[in-house]
Amino acid sequence: MSGPQPISGDVRAVVLAAGRGRRLGGITAALPKPLVPVLNRPVLTWIVEDLAASGITQVVFNLHHLASEITAWMHKVSIGGVQLASVREDRLTGPAGGLLAVLDHLCGAECTVVVSGDACTTVDFGTVVQAHQRRGAAMTVVTQVVEDPRPFGQVEADTDGWITGMVREPTRRLPSGMISTGMYVVSPGTLTVLAGLRSTAPDLDFDRHLVPALLRRGLPVAAFETSAYWNDVGAPQALLSASLRLLGTDRLDRAALPCQDAAAYPAAEVWCEGGHPTVMGTICGRVLLGGSVRVPVGSRIEGPAVLGAGTTLAEGTVLRRSVTMPNTRLPSGRFEDAVLFGDGEKASS
Repeated sequence: MSGPQPISGDVRAVVLAAGRGRRLGGITAALPKPLVPVLNRPVLTWIVEDLAASGITQVVFNLHHLASEITAWMHKVSIGGVQLASVREDRLTGPAGGLLAVLDHLCGAECTVVVSGDACTTVDFGTVVQAHQRRGAAMTVVTQVVEDPRPFGQVEADTDGWITGMVREPTRRLPSGMISTGMYVVSPGTLTVLAGLRSTAPDLDFDRHLVPALLRRGLPVAAFETSAYWNDVGAPQALLSASLRLLGTDRLDRAALPCQDAAAYPAAEVWCEGGHPTVMGTICGRVLLGGSVRVPVGSRIEGPAVLGAGTTLAEGTVLRRSVTMPNTRLPSGRFEDAVLFGDGEKASS
């Protein structure tokens, strides 16, 4: 498999990281959505590492909800020499409004990659940028065909892959099933158009405001359809699905190491993050254990499962096809197909 495609020229990136993440319930009361872990690593870490792998060295975030948590993460993380910057917004201004908030950091860039802070993806950003530059697009929207497009921004495109319109109406379903993944590449002219929309709406969106404005001006907007993995992990079921899906990919190699005591788990494939956890119970299937996890006698983990650092099971706990947030404490009982946090609370959208 070939590696990420290198980007040439001055290409920068914006990660939209301001949102509240209400669909994740109590998880985002104290943890901003972009720092929610997938395979026990913040979504932001995965995004910035993938941007760095494509050659991007400058990334800026717009911040609002729990902004100090993200700035603290920025100060302690080091990823491939990437320079991180942020702009704190006094209020939420919508996805495109978040891009508008960081315009001063984009002066001189040949183009800018924009990524939603809840995007869990294996998209090669370098390939997207190359396609954008080759086609001479004002804006490129990374798209994917999904079974039910109604919850997303739906995309209309012609046979050559040029976007002719976008629709966000939950009651209307376009035949193509094509949606925007919340990942874009924009050229400087598009940023100029966006700046002109500053006072037209309190919450600027890409599909409802920016793309229509570009099309009205006759500026070309391209669709880059991808079959790479993508999931919006802003809801519990999506977070669970992404975590368990990526547990079976080479991303696991970047998050943990195979357990050195493999002989103790003949029916399992156990991966450990940090020091070896305290495991006295039973494990089967593929399982990722964060640091300081405690699995006592009489408890059982049935993979696939991901346990966040500091997770503690009680005697009699059975955990199956689930994910726990850091420092989760599970009482005796059966937990299945769930994202869990706190004292065994189940996140539900």
